[in-house]
Amino acid sequence: MANPIVTSLPNYVEEKKFGLIRNAVIGAKSASLFNLQTGIKGATALNLLNTDVVFGDGSDCGWDDAGTSTLSQRILTPGYPKVNMSFCDKVLLKTYANYEVKVAAGQKTMPFEEDFIAGVIENVKAKLETMIWTGSVSGGDAFDGIETVITGTSFVPVTYQSGASVTTIVNATYAAIPSAAFNKGQVVMFMGSDMYRTYIQELIANGNPVITTGLNDVAMPDSILIPGTNVRVYGVAGLDGTGDVYASYQDNFIYGTDLQGDEEKFDFWYSQDNREFRLAIEMAVGVQVAFPDMLVKASL
Repeated sequence: MANPIVTSLPNYVEEKKFGLIRNAVIGAKSASLFNLQTGIKGATALNLLNTDVVFGDGSDCGWDDAGTSTLSQRILTPGYPKVNMSFCDKVLLKTYANYEVKVAAGQKTMPFEEDFIAGVIENVKAKLETMIWTGSVSGGDAFDGIETVITGTSFVPVTYQSGASVTTIVNATYAAIPSAAFNKGQVVMFMGSDMYRTYIQELIANGNPVITTGLNDVAMPDSILIPGTNVRVYGVAGLDGTGDVYASYQDNFIYGTDLQGDEEKFDFWYSQDNREFRLAIEMAVGVQVAFPDMLVKASL
């Protein structure tokens, strides 16, 4: 016979469980801007096709074989970060929040449940945001970030001197973007949100017309086109403090996760055995760059 004492899953989590999983796994700003690949459960080959067409002389008969179609692969290797947390509601009994604590059997509800879970998710997104760019398995992270996966590849390096303005760095990075990247789709540039704030201020100081000046209460844009170009610049927290700038066509940045099976979990429950609330988050996450030779990285 089943145990007659039943502890129900709190409604907040039960009703929004799948949304919470998606928010935790792909809610980081960079993840939302990358080319999302789902169904990633383990090391996955990204099958790539690069075609070079060569025109021949069609004024005469004959067959002049020219041009190539090259198949290649990049391997996206996900990591499996998880979160295991416990929360004892009884620690609140001697605090101002004791009115929120319910200890009756079968009526367990965690105090401030929605705030607690929201805080956990925000922290998960912040940590994933950093790992997307600077993660290193050898350094103890769950998966390798963009900085690591392009190491040893043929990406286009740009260097700048200490004290250079962000505008100078942006212009040098833009000038180094391979022409082929512009034929692949929207070209984007990523930098730390710290550099991005400085860039906006430099544009304002230089009287750039893209930034509306002379008006009150004008908010900083979430992204901005480099003046005179169609390249959009994004400031992301994952690059804060690095001084690095990345540019390529947007779909060249790959973010892989599952979201189609059991690799992602978000469970929150009251443990009868341990007499405490428990939270478990599990995920499969990884990043890759499809064509590193179309990627520019500027660094100090």
